[in-house]
Amino acid sequence: MTRVAASVELSHPVDRVFRVATRIPDLPRWLPEVVEAQLLDPELAAGSRIRLRMGQATGGLVILGTARAFRPPELLEITGKGGPVGFDVRVQLAAKTADSTRISLEVTVSTPPFLGFIGKEAERRIGEALPASLARFRALLDAERD
Repeated sequence: MTRVAASVELSHPVDRVFRVATRIPDLPRWLPEVVEAQLLDPELAAGSRIRLRMGQATGGLVILGTARAFRPPELLEITGKGGPVGFDVRVQLAAKTADSTRISLEVTVSTPPFLGFIGKEAERRIGEALPASLARFRALLDAERD
């Protein structure tokens, strides 16, 4: 199992950050390697099903997942599996002030022992991509109109 994490402070209220961070169809606009994201249930809640299609670097892997935790405005956890590879994504928010929020993003990849090299490569790629992902998220949030 490999785990990569990053966080950034944003000059926006926590409710606004949470609303943008949990819009499933927009995940490809900022999460690394995600090229398509679809909420398979009418609304996002704990237990909702999510389908993610990953980019060419991951072989176009399709991940079927579930919102393991959904606690507005502080937490979204998605857990899923694509073939033998498991993924957990945790987006956690903390209000610093009325207009400032810290967003923390953690991605965990789990593979069977004989595929450990895939986990290590995923860790490297995701680790390299997370700072840019959070920068894209900041730009998406800054462009958002209330």
